[in-house]
Amino acid sequence: MRKRLLFASFFILLAFTYNLNALNLAIGLVSQFGISGANTNSSKIFPSSFRDFDSGLSFSIGINKDLSSSMSLSLLLDLGYCHDAYDFKYTIEGKRATENYQFESFLIGGYGRFNFSFISLGAGVGIKIPVYATYKLESYNKYRRYGFRFGDLNDIFERAVIPYIKVSLDFTIFNYLLVGVYANYDFPLYFQYNNYINDTIINKDSISAFDIGVQFGYYLNISLDRDYYY
Repeated sequence: MRKRLLFASFFILLAFTYNLNALNLAIGLVSQFGISGANTNSSKIFPSSFRDFDSGLSFSIGINKDLSSSMSLSLLLDLGYCHDAYDFKYTIEGKRATENYQFESFLIGGYGRFNFSFISLGAGVGIKIPVYATYKLESYNKYRRYGFRFGDLNDIFERAVIPYIKVSLDFTIFNYLLVGVYANYDFPLYFQYNNYINDTIINKDSISAFDIGVQFGYYLNISLDRDYYY
């Protein structure tokens, strides 16, 4: 599988670089705000409810290739920051209890955009690296709140890295301003068996999240001969 991905990436790069005159530098800055739903079942993608909010800011740089006078394809590197929230509600012996995780993470990934006139369809994958997180438990007889750094998260989860996949639909306004909608899935984080907060947490298996929201920012395509176009 890895060899196939390498070969596919190689041929894509060849196709893009075959005619350098048709290549352009693509630069973007996009902010996001959405609602988040979380799961404790690693086999589920879509949550039963949305209980918290996510946000983020990413910088994109890459190449854009014209396919026709009104169509182009962009391949981009995404770098950014994201705030992700996982909120859970339980009923234990008839009493309400909630758990909440808040992750502050760096993001790195790849993103592709198919641009047709003023509409863009995008899809990307990557990883989020949490640098800080908080955990809060509230129940009828217990309240706990903790803060964790990256090393602590490595002691709690099997891997303190969150893979993600994202799709978006964007509209271009005034040639370079962007507004759109997105959907993002964060793959499960699995708890280590008998980790050091095992006696506090209710869910001891995994956590994953799905969020939808709006995004806005700008994208510029800069031709290699230094002439701007949109």
